[in-house]
Amino acid sequence: MSAVLTAPHDLARPVESPAALTQTIEFARVALVIGLVFLHYFNLPGDHRQPFQGIDPDGPRVATFINGFLTFFFFSAVPLLSAVSGWLFFGGGDRAGQGIGRKVQGRMRSLLLPLVLWNLATLAIAIMAQRVAPTIGFAQQFNLQVATADGWDYANAVFGITEVPIAFQFWFVRDLFVTVLCAPLIWLALRHAPIAGAVVLAAVWAAGFTLGIFIRTDVLFFFYLGALARRREWNLRISAGVTLSLLVAYAALTAMRTLAPLVVDMADPATIAWLDVVTRLIRPLGVAACWGACLQLASTGWGGQLARWGGFAFFLHAAHYPAIALVKEVLSRVMPATGEAWLLAHYGASVALTIAIVAAAGVLIFRVSPALYGVLAGGRRLA
Repeated sequence: MSAVLTAPHDLARPVESPAALTQTIEFARVALVIGLVFLHYFNLPGDHRQPFQGIDPDGPRVATFINGFLTFFFFSAVPLLSAVSGWLFFGGGDRAGQGIGRKVQGRMRSLLLPLVLWNLATLAIAIMAQRVAPTIGFAQQFNLQVATADGWDYANAVFGITEVPIAFQFWFVRDLFVTVLCAPLIWLALRHAPIAGAVVLAAVWAAGFTLGIFIRTDVLFFFYLGALARRREWNLRISAGVTLSLLVAYAALTAMRTLAPLVVDMADPATIAWLDVVTRLIRPLGVAACWGACLQLASTGWGGQLARWGGFAFFLHAAHYPAIALVKEVLSRVMPATGEAWLLAHYGASVALTIAIVAAAGVLIFRVSPALYGVLAGGRRLA
């Protein structure tokens, strides 16, 4: 949630009204989670290379470029969502530290409880799939194999203690909850050494250190930046012109990273290592570009309509996997493979159907029991 300043004296003057900022945050939540659905489509049918590597020089280049580009582009979704969480958590000025205990208790209900419930549900689906139809691709999607799993594997699958949980998208929720538990230390740094704290966490994040308790430190670092922006009352407004410049620069760097396999040796571990660092370092630019885009789009008519679905964002994040894996496999069986156009159609249709199915399920659950929906959606309600 980087601030772009129109002038030095604007640093402490927030120009977004509270209502407009709230609408932007709600829009950002939905739009960024939709981006995560694209990201979690993973590899195209018949292509065993993950899009995290970039374009496939020996495969369908157009389709793998688009898949890889969108994957790298939406790598900024979790950092921006983390920054928003930090900004919201540390509201209240100098009194922000007084309610940390109460806020941590609240996050147990809004983060830890749904993490456990959704992972238990995903675990049940994995067990059923691997026992009923162990040879289908869907049954192999999960990071737990029933035939070889022990008690510790099951504990990790549900709680994500030392590994990514079975509903892997909950690594973000898991790391966000651990970050919240670190809130007293973050508050001390914000009050007494705010810039030094940012520099230290930036170094930790850039180096890829996990500090022994995080899956990745993306959440911690950008949560801190969001909190710092709130405490310093940074101007969060980014003009349309600056937003366009940021988006062009971010898209250009993302395209270059996607095309990297055409010119570098992806089998070389050293190459992979420095590419990972480069990919990580362009994310702050992506955070600023995506935040600016959200500011501009949320103020439009359709943007305001999408923002009304802010209460659906957590539910979509929680339920889109393994739903997208199943949709992807079913479509692979019913849609004929006829080249690049088919691959892109499969990509778009898988994402669209997943979102539609999850939205229908969310609306149904909310109509039957708003309380149950609230538990599954981290305390949120549908408008």
